[in-house]
Amino acid sequence: MPLTSAGPPALALIACRVLDLELAGFTRGAAHIVRCETFEMGLHDRPSELRSTLAGAITRAEADPAVECVVLVYGLCGLALVDLAPRRCPIVVPRAHDCITLLLGSKERYAACMREEPGTYWYSPGWNHGQRVPGPEREATWRREYTEKYGADDAEALLEVERETFAQHSCAGYVDLGLAGNAADRDYAERCARLLGWRFQLHAGDPALLRDLVEGRWDEARFLIVKPGERIAHSPDETIVRAVPVAAPPVLVAR
Repeated sequence: MPLTSAGPPALALIACRVLDLELAGFTRGAAHIVRCETFEMGLHDRPSELRSTLAGAITRAEADPAVECVVLVYGLCGLALVDLAPRRCPIVVPRAHDCITLLLGSKERYAACMREEPGTYWYSPGWNHGQRVPGPEREATWRREYTEKYGADDAEALLEVERETFAQHSCAGYVDLGLAGNAADRDYAERCARLLGWRFQLHAGDPALLRDLVEGRWDEARFLIVKPGERIAHSPDETIVRAVPVAAPPVLVAR
């Protein structure tokens, strides 16, 4: 269901709140967006729960007779999108592993950035504001919560485990889409890099992929359209996601 001369179909957007600021600029006054649900970014840590949450949102969107198509503003996100299936409306998803692809503008650019700097941990306004990135606020939050639950000694031990999860990273990459207040978010990412002893790298954002996703310009190279009777499956190549019949057996991917 591509964009036609009559304009995009009536959309239900289902999105992660990590992209709230970016989406606000593309959806303001968009009459074709008739429904929108957003969910907290912490669900990325629980892919099975995220999948169930998205399935429920799809069901609610399809129950709305005004909705002609459902757009998931998510990447593959730890395989959370796998097995999601529409019953009435097509589902559109970007070919992206995660939301950073949406901010950089393409899966090809994301892959190139990771080849050049594989130790990158990505920062963006949404991740910064949610205190989900390595930095002083995140550690202070975890210290407080761990101390309340387990006591001071155990809290420090748990924090050390937390720090070890970031040991593979060596660079803070910040994606700059030129949003209002962006300078403060960029400065925060740079400060986190200094505190962690990482390099800092600024990446100019490209809004094309996110903008085209919500405006209905869906070419096959960048987007997957899943029709009723199909479900989303992981594709272990550069296409990232594919549509298969609902009854098709899952393909086991070696890890």
